Amino acid sequence: MLAWHFIGEDGISGANSNYRPGGIEIHNGPLNLCESGLHASRRALDALTYAPGPIVRRVELGGKIVEDDDKMCASERRELWRMDATA
Repeated sequence: MLAWHFIGEDGISGANSNYRPGGIEIHNGPLNLCESGLHASRRALDALTYAPGPIVRRVELGGKIVEDDDKMCASERRELWRMDATA
């Protein structure tokens, strides 16, 4: 499932300090919106609401997915591309 996700200027994806651009992030715990899992939004405008910084990423979510109105969380997330939204 394609989605949008923002990260900070430091390029770190949330609490995942082992993240590698282009790699697949894996979450092995429970999926709880706003608490645990790899989050993203179907619409870029919704993702902007939760943005911790200016780097926008197009991501593909996989594995188990839990979805709400404006966000979702998944057990797998892969970055397709990124760019600085302030540029």
